[in-house]
Amino acid sequence: MNIEFSGKWAIDPDTFGVVFEAIIDGSSIRCRVSTEALQDIDPSNALSSPEEQFQGNQFTFQEIAEGLISDGRLSNNELFITSADVRT
Repeated sequence: MNIEFSGKWAIDPDTFGVVFEAIIDGSSIRCRVSTEALQDIDPSNALSSPEEQFQGNQFTFQEIAEGLISDGRLSNNELFITSADVRT
């Protein structure tokens, strides 16, 4: 399985978390990060904007996503990263 990240991301207007794109074997996958995961990944920046929280930890979120994808956590071509995923 070949997993790459396009670098495309945006604030999710429904949850105020972040959505970023992974490409798995040529297919686009939506990776959603909860607002709690954004805050928990770096508690010293918990009051920063979601944009700042994601940008400061983008590569860590990509590593987490890669591990979860490899573990088979995709559901309907989407991955959801929660606080539990960043605290492990």
